[in-house]
Amino acid sequence: MSGNETDVDGPPRWYQEIFPGGERNGFYEKLTDHALLFVERDPDILVVTFDNLSDAGGRHLAREPWAGKFVADKGWSHFSVFSKGPLWYRDAQLISRLEALRDTGLFTRFKRVVFCGTSMGGFAALTFSQLVPGAVVIAFSPQSSLDTAIVPWETRFRKGQVQDWTLPYSDAAKGLETAQKAYVIYDPFVTQDALHAERLSADTVMRLHAPGCGHKSAFALRRMDSLKDIMTAAITDHLTPTSFAQLIRGRKEIYLYKQTMQQHLRDRNQEDRALRFGAAFKARRQKNKA
Repeated sequence: MSGNETDVDGPPRWYQEIFPGGERNGFYEKLTDHALLFVERDPDILVVTFDNLSDAGGRHLAREPWAGKFVADKGWSHFSVFSKGPLWYRDAQLISRLEALRDTGLFTRFKRVVFCGTSMGGFAALTFSQLVPGAVVIAFSPQSSLDTAIVPWETRFRKGQVQDWTLPYSDAAKGLETAQKAYVIYDPFVTQDALHAERLSADTVMRLHAPGCGHKSAFALRRMDSLKDIMTAAITDHLTPTSFAQLIRGRKEIYLYKQTMQQHLRDRNQEDRALRFGAAFKARRQKNKA
């Protein structure tokens, strides 16, 4: 592509901020299987995010980091890790670079550092929070590890299990005592997600149940227009079990909740209850529309 041509996607928002004529300081750094992005905005709050499986491997040039628009709209500084695929961040080069950035003081210049992610990204948020003692973590449906020696009951994510789990930061259940607080949001009816959450036993962990949201809890919360409010409350230190329960009350009105709860019941061989649940959901929606 010549210098006069433009990509149909156009430049992503973060590039417009940090390119040579942009108004923000920051950097983009490509590694072999990952990439790092830093955009400096708010001098007090830094949000650190990681790709989840659906984002990993995205090839469009206008690619945004996980929660990129949300963080930018809030005006917070953002450090993000992009992944080339379902690698679960088991990468010696990436780990070495993150530790080097820690040693340069990139993270400690901010008063509040919040690590965020969902599923694979939630695992990364939990485990790499050790880089910044006193950090806050928001992890949606995270894995604690995919090391089969540690979690032999985890039968999902085969591509992740074959990664190198002998590397550091391979067990998110270790090191969480250095966090200020770790919000772990998950559907307790998803057996493996619940088992991972149980392994996260540090006193700093606040387990928040999102029944009926399934493994894709962040997606379900977004569908009910609650995800931004939950993340804002956690990042600004205002999220409590009570406020969380209030923010997820709307889950019972979305079709995804119906599908997920019916599947939970069917997985437990309760077909009759699944059918009754579906009928009750339909009746409630019709009543609300009346």
